[in-house]
Amino acid sequence: MPGSWQEDFLERLVESSKRAGDPRLATAALHRRKKTASYQHPQLRWVECLFDTNRINGNPESQVFVIECAPRRGTELDESRLRQQFSTAGLGGDLRVEEELLFVQYRWGFGRDASFPVSDARRVEEVSSWTTAVLRLLFDHLEANCRVLVATNRGDPDGSPPQDYAVALEQYLEDLLVSQWDSLSWAQGFQYLGRQVVCGDLGRIDILAKDRSTGDYVVIELKRQQGDDEVVGQLCRYMGWILEHRALPAGVGVRGIIVAHQVTPGLRAAALAHPDVELYTYELTVALQPVSLPRHLTTD
Repeated sequence: MPGSWQEDFLERLVESSKRAGDPRLATAALHRRKKTASYQHPQLRWVECLFDTNRINGNPESQVFVIECAPRRGTELDESRLRQQFSTAGLGGDLRVEEELLFVQYRWGFGRDASFPVSDARRVEEVSSWTTAVLRLLFDHLEANCRVLVATNRGDPDGSPPQDYAVALEQYLEDLLVSQWDSLSWAQGFQYLGRQVVCGDLGRIDILAKDRSTGDYVVIELKRQQGDDEVVGQLCRYMGWILEHRALPAGVGVRGIIVAHQVTPGLRAAALAHPDVELYTYELTVALQPVSLPRHLTTD
């Protein structure tokens, strides 16, 4: 049974998507703990649908339903054409295309404590139909502009070194953490709130969560290619924004987590100066398991 109005709506959206007769929409899945619905497409790293505050102007009073996705490398988006297609289709909503993120939002309500009217079948159908229509249009656009770049782990003829696949895998660390959130032991105490969360004009938080026991907000930043000082400064800026705009009004606190492949002395020293900042390390591995195949030998 749905545990909240968000889950109630998302459950209906997933069911509606699976009945739509489009195999791309039939990939819909409900994630109850995160209060999101996801879809799969070969040209997108991830597609998620969720309720949030306005992503365009950051107005916490304006409530929206958001479709957000991240194209894979080599996937070409024609922003002007995509906007024209949205306009021609008369879908409405607000569209934003960024370097590594695309999102479309549908404004349905106003007020911090507003709840979507899941008891109103007309409103549920309205937003569900909008969502599936946007996804169809987006998937069609991607497939029409498909440009796949294939990289191999071979040095170029000019003598350049082979590709470092550890670095390539790190680019998908956020996807791995979010997709596996429900099964991660360290995340059991956190309520997932969202990814790429807008902090006014300061940027986007990689992952925002909430401590289930204290109610404190938890800002999670992934250290990829940034320097030690850069990632700590970035985390602190986001924590400050969340403190001012979300935590203080709710009477709770904020703490931060930096996830890094390796903790350097500089990163450790910088984190020590901030009591509310924790460090986590991770390992990326590929495990191959042999498969036993029956072999029948015959003799004459």
